[in-house]
Amino acid sequence: MSQAMSAPQVMDDKSQPGPSPQPKEKPPLPMPGPSPEQVLVMEQNEKERAAPSPYCDFCLGDAVSNKKSGQPEELVSCSDCGRSGHPSCLLFTDNMIVSVRKYRWQCIECKCCSLCGTSDNDDQLLFCDDCDRGYHMYCLIPPLDTPPEGSWSCRTCIRDFHGGVVPNK
Repeated sequence: MSQAMSAPQVMDDKSQPGPSPQPKEKPPLPMPGPSPEQVLVMEQNEKERAAPSPYCDFCLGDAVSNKKSGQPEELVSCSDCGRSGHPSCLLFTDNMIVSVRKYRWQCIECKCCSLCGTSDNDDQLLFCDDCDRGYHMYCLIPPLDTPPEGSWSCRTCIRDFHGGVVPNK
């Protein structure tokens, strides 16, 4: 007579017999350091937002009336100093208008690197043409030695607005 072989039984935490546990696959090792998105989230949660100015620094209009166009237009405000501007007065692109509502936008006077959080070496800061965030050329991976010619988009915007493909300059 032959006996059927069965899987060895193990006891789980409820002392019930069960099948042998299967070996688990090891998860992939994380990349060193936080991702750009994690840095941006951390940066956004660190300090309190400044009270927004109710007037555009450029046309002196408000949300009810852009003095240049005569039309109502919502203001965007710097999270650090509170200065405000109409997106059209700031010459924002359509992608910038979408983007600045998703993060703590900074005016040109307050702009810092979204990766390291400093405004040191402001001559090394690039501004994304899709979201207006600042990035030091040396903080990028890979770092850049010289500023790119034409337009430049950060990794987040390449993913969000350009389907992961670097846009034509």
